[in-house]
Amino acid sequence: MTTEPTRADRPRDNLPEAVSNMVTLWSSLAEVAADVAHAKRAIFLAYVAEGFTEAQALDLVKTI
Repeated sequence: MTTEPTRADRPRDNLPEAVSNMVTLWSSLAEVAADVAHAKRAIFLAYVAEGFTEAQALDLVKTI
């Protein structure tokens, strides 16, 4: 006999703490996104420096 999942009680988190945690998370996410963009640009430029056209380099970077 399987039991049906029940709805959890409403979380009783502290709203200011939750908002602070969300701000920290989004800030970290923005930093990571900037790092990824920087790395992809470096790879793109390396492909172009090796003789690929910009269109070819862009296609190659899109697959990463």
